[in-house]
Amino acid sequence: MNMEFNANGGTRFLRTPLFSVHNRLFLLNDRDSICEKVSGVFKPHDLSLVGSTRGISASMHHVSLGRLSLSRLEYGSAVRIDPGSLENFFLIQIPLKGSAEISCDGHSFTSSPDCASLISPDTPVSMHWAADAPQLALRFEREYVESHCAQHLGRRLETPLRFMPAFDLDKPGARYFLQLLSTLTDALTCADHPIHQPMVLKQFEATLINALLYGQPNTMQRMVDALSNERQVSPYFVKRSEEYILDHAHEPLTVEQLAAHVGVSVRTLFSGFREFRGTSPMTFLREVRMQRVHEALRHEKGESVTDIALKWGFTHLGRFSQEYRKRYGELPSATLRYRR
Repeated sequence: MNMEFNANGGTRFLRTPLFSVHNRLFLLNDRDSICEKVSGVFKPHDLSLVGSTRGISASMHHVSLGRLSLSRLEYGSAVRIDPGSLENFFLIQIPLKGSAEISCDGHSFTSSPDCASLISPDTPVSMHWAADAPQLALRFEREYVESHCAQHLGRRLETPLRFMPAFDLDKPGARYFLQLLSTLTDALTCADHPIHQPMVLKQFEATLINALLYGQPNTMQRMVDALSNERQVSPYFVKRSEEYILDHAHEPLTVEQLAAHVGVSVRTLFSGFREFRGTSPMTFLREVRMQRVHEALRHEKGESVTDIALKWGFTHLGRFSQEYRKRYGELPSATLRYRR
């Protein structure tokens, strides 16, 4: 069962159509120019040749999504890269072939298509990349990730968030992350894919971060364990969450946003909804949006079923139609056909 994932660890992205001439930043053979261009995407760093007298060549592609960016970077010669601490962002580097030697936070390991590196902002790192060993690099803004953590905990982080830097791609959490990343890279190549809608992209970003937080050892997990026995007895936040959902169902919403709005942790919010409503906050949001779709199909003119469904965040149209029929006893197209 693991063969499919192992064989496709980092190599699954080697020929992804996401990176093309349309998003290639450079193809250069001058060290200073390469260093300047790469620094513009990440941060200033030292770049030097390892065991070779020929010049440095490199190519780089880059796709920016706001708080998340994806890059493909390859050096034609073995190089040493010394950025120090990343400071403002988390960086995941997945070799598509070849290898890199990583020294970070007291750990030294070989990164390969089966083992990525996950570098935290406040941990100094130095790297030795092999020649012709392209890597897929994901950059997450530090402020966004740590804010996401605080929303889950219901309080600020006591210490900077740090991940174990060796990211074993054969473990269940990493395999789940790779599946999400594959979905993202495939979706971004399709101009009509729902991922380009802000509501969908924001939820997908949150899912990617959750996959890391709960799939790779990190310092937040210790705080989660310490808070596991806390009990929130007041249900005020459930009502406030429902009111917020009703007023903002048309906007991109995540469970982290809801928790931050009412001032509790994500876990507390889930527990409150489960105890007092017998459901989850996101299920309640989905029910509200389904009701809004139903109202739009009955009364609004000029929009198709697809337009209305996507407007309210339903991107899997087949599943949406099944849920709609189960709730209203007819397909959405029938409601649209016999609208008042």
